[in-house]
Amino acid sequence: MPGQRRSDCAVIPKGFTKEQADKAEAMEAALLAESEGTGARPQAVSSAAADCQVYWPAPYEVCGAIRDKYNEIGGPNSFLLYPTSNELTNPDGHGKRSVFQNGPIYWSADSGAHPVVNHFFAAWQRNGWEAGPLGYPTSDEIVNPDNIGRRQYFQGGTVYWRLNEAYYVTGAVRDKWGETGWEGGWLGYPTSDEVQLPDGQGRMNRFEHGVIYWSPDTGAHPVTSSVLDQWSRAGFEASAYGYPTADPITHPAGIQEQQFQQTASTVPA
Repeated sequence: MPGQRRSDCAVIPKGFTKEQADKAEAMEAALLAESEGTGARPQAVSSAAADCQVYWPAPYEVCGAIRDKYNEIGGPNSFLLYPTSNELTNPDGHGKRSVFQNGPIYWSADSGAHPVVNHFFAAWQRNGWEAGPLGYPTSDEIVNPDNIGRRQYFQGGTVYWRLNEAYYVTGAVRDKWGETGWEGGWLGYPTSDEVQLPDGQGRMNRFEHGVIYWSPDTGAHPVTSSVLDQWSRAGFEASAYGYPTADPITHPAGIQEQQFQQTASTVPA
């Protein structure tokens, strides 16, 4: 209505003040004025590029590819809800992010714009965000074939979640896990991030039904069941066995055999 603020006529969503709502309205007006070429935008309001949008009553601009992704998933009606920051430049000086009530959207030129939330965000955070081994997200969350778990791809690996914490798998360990059937195979879901081993060379991930160990000299191999129990009691890769050099073999008589660097393990499966 003429002479009135939107906040005087509409219910302000919970969590926002009238001051914030009025500021958001002023920002919307400035963006509209610029898009229509009716005058310069007041610098006190915003200095962002013209491809930005304000989502009343949140007094923040969401811009560019991040705005496009936000609108694609439903804007304030999506799981992210309202923005809580303007667009921010990441520490690498290249990528961007905007923060929303339920998580951020991150963007880089190489990876595009993708939200990272909940357990996926926690896994990414504890591994150093975009500066860590995972790098930037390259996909949104994807529902796994079991219709329970989810996964999200990053530049340096994949984070998997199923009714627990989320963990990342990467490199040769991820490739070997894929050979076993991913989360639908006999190893199940990951239950740890990739771990650097005490020798500084090897890597491993734990899974619901076993482990995968990798070293530059031996490659990546799963160890499970009774062989894993025996190897564990001996001291894993630091024991007289060393690293696994082959995948396990189960013989018809129910005997499981696996070759290690120094010797073979042969036990009832």
